Amino acid sequence: MKQSCFHCSEDIPNNVDLTVMVDEQPQPVCCYGCKAVAETILHGGMQQYYQFRDDRNPKIEQQDVTSYQVYDEISIQNEFVIQDSEYLSADLAIEGMHCAACAWLIETRLSNLEGIKQIKVNASSQRARISWQATAIKLSEIFFAINQIGYSPYPFKLSEQEQRFKKVNSGFLKRVAVAGLFTMQTMMLAFALYSGVIEIEYERFFRWISLLLTIPIVTYSAYPIMHSAIRALLNKTVNMDVPVTLAIMGTFLASTWATVQETGEVYFESVSMFTLLLLLGRYLEHNVKSKAATVTANMLKLMPLAAELKQQDGSFVETSARQLSAGQIIRVKEGLTVPADGQLVSSQCHCDESILTGESEPVAKKQGDLLLAGSIVTAQTIEIQVQASGNATTIAQMANADSELSSGSSFVNMADKLSRYFVSGVLIISAATFVVWHYVLGENGFWPMIAVLVATCPCALSLAMPTAMTAAATALKRKGVLINRTEALEAIKKLDVLAFDKTGTLTQGKLSIEKVITNTQLAEQFSEQQILQWVAAIESHSSHPIASAFKHIEFQQIATEINVDNGLGLSGIVSGNLIKVGSKDYFSLDNNHPWCDARLLVSVNEQLIAAIYLADPLREDALSMAKDLPCQKLILSGDTKTSVASAANHLQCDYFAELKPIDKVSQLHQIQQQNKLVGMVGDGINDALVLSAADISIAVANATDLSKQKSDIILMSHQLNKINWIFTVSNKLNTIIKQNLCWALGYNSLVLPLACMNILSPYVAVFGMSLSSLLVVINSTRLLKL
Repeated sequence: MKQSCFHCSEDIPNNVDLTVMVDEQPQPVCCYGCKAVAETILHGGMQQYYQFRDDRNPKIEQQDVTSYQVYDEISIQNEFVIQDSEYLSADLAIEGMHCAACAWLIETRLSNLEGIKQIKVNASSQRARISWQATAIKLSEIFFAINQIGYSPYPFKLSEQEQRFKKVNSGFLKRVAVAGLFTMQTMMLAFALYSGVIEIEYERFFRWISLLLTIPIVTYSAYPIMHSAIRALLNKTVNMDVPVTLAIMGTFLASTWATVQETGEVYFESVSMFTLLLLLGRYLEHNVKSKAATVTANMLKLMPLAAELKQQDGSFVETSARQLSAGQIIRVKEGLTVPADGQLVSSQCHCDESILTGESEPVAKKQGDLLLAGSIVTAQTIEIQVQASGNATTIAQMANADSELSSGSSFVNMADKLSRYFVSGVLIISAATFVVWHYVLGENGFWPMIAVLVATCPCALSLAMPTAMTAAATALKRKGVLINRTEALEAIKKLDVLAFDKTGTLTQGKLSIEKVITNTQLAEQFSEQQILQWVAAIESHSSHPIASAFKHIEFQQIATEINVDNGLGLSGIVSGNLIKVGSKDYFSLDNNHPWCDARLLVSVNEQLIAAIYLADPLREDALSMAKDLPCQKLILSGDTKTSVASAANHLQCDYFAELKPIDKVSQLHQIQQQNKLVGMVGDGINDALVLSAADISIAVANATDLSKQKSDIILMSHQLNKINWIFTVSNKLNTIIKQNLCWALGYNSLVLPLACMNILSPYVAVFGMSLSSLLVVINSTRLLKL
């Protein structure tokens, strides 16, 4: 008998004598490639991989680092690499990855490399998201490191993923079609056999025909199931396909023996129906994942490949949309899709942003506003100054966002553990059932054993939970809500307190100057118009929402030597004068000062000269959102007490005003110390510190760079009522998951004793198990209709 390779499990050629030392024992390998990979894993202290992997590794062609140097080219990286300050990030497709041990191995290997900032690997989707420092490590070196441990990395492309889903979907349909066609025939013959009124020669004939009709189902339709089980057993482990395969093959072989010997019962129709219903359940589960992939892929399908680029002479030429650079001017005609993120140069327009936000109503835009790639211009031709193109656009980052639905979820992890223990338990109980019936009771123990294997399939436990998570995230994505952390979607219904930033989150963010009060002693020296021009020059260097109140003010002087004190104010030199703009804390003003309730104070050369009061109305849906929230509401704001108190009074909630960013974190921690679960809603950039401190963070994106968003949940529009909808989806998700778990565990608890006592025949067990699996999958897909 030929030896198999320790690493890839392939047969070792007769003329090859290669080994690797594992626990001081020589293990055979089939080639120098497998030897190199195995030694890399073992010498790197990652030998646990061989203990926990679920499958053998495919044979991977070994490459040298020069084979991957093409991916160091900037023109190539522009297709799939995203730059975030000094770090680069990319999604990779990993060929040959198939289990959690593979993901652990890749993460461990890359984590040991200098320059790797973050690595997340998802075994179920065969994808890896990597962030690295370009000055410390090259992308080709990362690719080479992955190849060294036996995997083939490629740039991930959504179009290719969609093709893979279509290919798998086609394969499922073919296997289901074969199983369905031949199952109908075997069922018709089974009715005749069970009637008991046909003559013996016809009964024998029908049995042989049933045998022939079942062979394609067992050898073709059930092949992936049996192949998975065999691989697991070769690796000295079990998965949910092991008891299924034992049931299929046991019933088929026993029925074949009964046909040949012309004695006993046959259950070919049970084998056929069992396989058909099992495949239908898995097809539905795959279909949910396919729909999720389609929602993502459709985002980029609508993106134009070309753009009209403005030349120096004012003419326009067609160029590749992916090659657009920041600062270039492009033209977009009425009815066409915006090819890049950019600022509106034209005076105004209306855009359909439904693909981004899920809202069909056109959005009014004015000069200077940000237009997102994927938006459709609904009226007039416009010009846009490009800010981001290709993979750097918001829509590309949305499409590439990987919520890692199968990792981290408490329900999914619990279901995985239950299913693993359950499989082992089922195998032990089925063996015990056979022993008791055959050796203790002296009766045929084979069919009770088969009934146990069939009736207690763990498919409902292991498959339906990820399906529910995928369906929920897909439903949210259609409405413009992105889930970055799956646990947040489960846990948000448990929130005790939901805190809000005020400016730009609860309010419209359209700040306007309500009034300006100047220092009467300096009124002759500094006019109100001059003060506002200086403030506008300073605020032009700020990304804070307050700066928007001064965008309409034209100024000639340029501010230099800008110094920003986050959360307090900023200063700069304008026309030789030191101008400071900020809150009362920036100027160390006490609460007794008459200007202490002003939003902004202004000083020139250390002399306080003006107080500026700003107006910012609440969003239209803020009141209804706050009214329907199922948890306590709280405002944490850096605004003045008067402004925050007014908003809190309208929303009927508590508040803390005049807080620095670090003060917001302190308030959050004080609430958390009361054993309360606290969520935070902010703009994702200015509130980054407090968002990171919250148990669950929700960022109202406001078209900010998604690559900088670290929040658990991101709203792609400012419609606050979507927060209520997230609570609704979370409640529905938790309900459906609990229903699935209760049904799966309850069903198995009921049928197991019946099968052990031989009350439940294999035929009935087939329908019970299959319908149980179908029920929980169909129940999970209800989330897609939300």
